[in-house]
Amino acid sequence: MRVDIEKGYVDSYKKIIREANKRKSSLKSKKGKYEKALFRKDLSIENKKKELANNLHELVISTLSVNAKKVNNKALSKFKENIPLMRVIIYKIKSINNYLEESFLRDLGIIKKSLIVKAIKSKNPVKYLEKTGKVLSKKDIGRIEHAVYELMQEIIFFDKKILKDYKKKEVKVIGAEKLGIKDLEKILKAQSELLDALEAKIPPGKKVKAKLFGKEVFNKWVPMVFALLSGFEAEYEKEKLIFSKIKKNDRLRKRIENKIKHVVNEKESVLKIKEKRALAMKSFKVSDDYRQTLHEYVSAASL
Repeated sequence: MRVDIEKGYVDSYKKIIREANKRKSSLKSKKGKYEKALFRKDLSIENKKKELANNLHELVISTLSVNAKKVNNKALSKFKENIPLMRVIIYKIKSINNYLEESFLRDLGIIKKSLIVKAIKSKNPVKYLEKTGKVLSKKDIGRIEHAVYELMQEIIFFDKKILKDYKKKEVKVIGAEKLGIKDLEKILKAQSELLDALEAKIPPGKKVKAKLFGKEVFNKWVPMVFALLSGFEAEYEKEKLIFSKIKKNDRLRKRIENKIKHVVNEKESVLKIKEKRALAMKSFKVSDDYRQTLHEYVSAASL
């Protein structure tokens, strides 16, 4: 099967190849450098996501660009500090995506009702989300598999013998698709799915053992992490392009540039008003509007 790959995807994994091959094998803890960024409230949503995405990229490349044969107990202790930090950063980026999907897109009129609210009203919320929330196709998965092959072939510290387990795909590099504001929902969902897959490939700190750096495990685990990271970053570039267009609208630009603290306070105020109205009613029934506001507040508070 031929796989069509946008140039942005190719540029993304080639950047990772260049950087991984330049990294020195000495591993350092990055906990102090990146931990502060997780809790900043003085940034806009856009800038907070940009900072987190940059930190995730640097953390993954600097931590996993190693010769697995040279990982000793000292290096392993550094892994145990850096790898859980990756998971926290991924969670924060997903929280921003949830806010953008469930609140910001409603302001733009792109979506009418929250997917989460629809799921809550369904008989089986988990099954509903699994059925309706996915956007990645077989072609998208094919792009990730191709990236894995290229990463394994080009990055110097991977064992090329493992390549025999992967089938090289016929590939055609295509130009970028034309993007509009309405494409933002699909792009955010694609990012979140890729981040979910990336998070699943990154073990909790307690699960970081020496066996992760065994020949077979390392040469299948790390290339997939790099490929999923490159996929997320390619989709994120699309998002940034769309936001540059949105900023031409003064009203929407102000919403983008609002500081996170302001966003949280705004949602909290709306929630309190709705609570007072609900308490004033003789018979209280949880409305979709209330559920939506509560979900937006929780999403914003975790940014």
